[in-house]
Amino acid sequence: MTDDASQIRSRANAVLEMGTVLRAATIEERAHWLAQAAAILARQVKDRVGALSEATGLSIPMVKWASHTTLGTVRKDAMLALARQAQDATGGAVDPIAMLSLVLAGNVFTAPVRGIVVPLLFGVPVLVKASSRETIFPAMLRDALRRSDARLGDAMDLVAFKGGERAREATLVESADAVAVYGSDETIAAMAARLGATPLIAHGHGVSLAYCGAGALDDAHIGNTIMGLSLDISAYDQRGCLSPQLVYVQETPRLSVGDFAQRLAEQGLGPMSKTLPRGPLPASVGAAQAQWRGVAEVEGTLLVGDMYAVAVGRARSARWSPGYRNVTLVAVHGIDDAMRAMTPLGSNLKCVGADPASIPELQMRLSKNPALTGYACAMGEMQTPRLDAPADGHPIWHGLFSKTPTRRR
Repeated sequence: MTDDASQIRSRANAVLEMGTVLRAATIEERAHWLAQAAAILARQVKDRVGALSEATGLSIPMVKWASHTTLGTVRKDAMLALARQAQDATGGAVDPIAMLSLVLAGNVFTAPVRGIVVPLLFGVPVLVKASSRETIFPAMLRDALRRSDARLGDAMDLVAFKGGERAREATLVESADAVAVYGSDETIAAMAARLGATPLIAHGHGVSLAYCGAGALDDAHIGNTIMGLSLDISAYDQRGCLSPQLVYVQETPRLSVGDFAQRLAEQGLGPMSKTLPRGPLPASVGAAQAQWRGVAEVEGTLLVGDMYAVAVGRARSARWSPGYRNVTLVAVHGIDDAMRAMTPLGSNLKCVGADPASIPELQMRLSKNPALTGYACAMGEMQTPRLDAPADGHPIWHGLFSKTPTRRR
């Protein structure tokens, strides 16, 4: 579908008008409606999983897993806990903006869930521009919201048009108090140049890593490490900004990084290829994958399976992979080494997956490093962020509250 400027303006005005009605409900009511909508959407996915697979390029098992795990985070208790966090952080002065315009990317089809649910929870109506690559899931989410409660559903609507069409983009944002944009740094910069004084909530290019401390490789924990890391690498076919492309491994006398690579391939990524198969490999990615694997084989060790490859590289020469389950393991002496390697990533670092014993230290180091905005979480959970997980160095509600009284149009 493609919407013209008059259609976009009409939908924006309708969504904006629903803000007063939405905010008249209590946050408990909105949390209940949203949880109910998530349950409705989960049932709808079962009926349309084939269409979603075709639209996203992900296998049917992967679509099922992604939908189930993402929608499972939209629970009433989690939303009310998030609301309490926001009230505590703002001193109780939670004054929602009048409307948010949201521009989606198409690489991770479940990304609209947090981007839409959190504003609606706080009483902020949302006009969404879907990616031209994937409109099915956002439309299903809109329909589920409407089935849950008309007041909730009418406070979110969807438009679609080709990116870069300035007149339509101007119409998309003209009634918004803030604009959230998911996409490349080029997309973010272009949108920022057109917004003028309207605040931009930027979710640009990002990369993620994993860290395996020595404890993650001992006999008691290595099985969980392999399973968690394999899931993070495989989820969404490693296409998202939360997908680990490099894994820093603290070698032990009993297990070298090469030995761990072998076990990761044979015990993790190999079996995962059967339970969560990779989708078709695009031709453009195939060429990049061939080049990446060729260089990796020349420079070090490369283990190749039907749907994955594991390289063992050196910290200074480690290269970002083309995604699609190609990953590099790098030996480090410990967290100090890993942090030195991460620091140049700056604001592009989104998440660091780690073993439970290493998470507190990593999170402390990340929070004290002003150059980095990423956060630490458990391996196996990188691709299913909690509803209250931070985004780009900010709380998930960043930009949704007014510093001055909200304009009621």
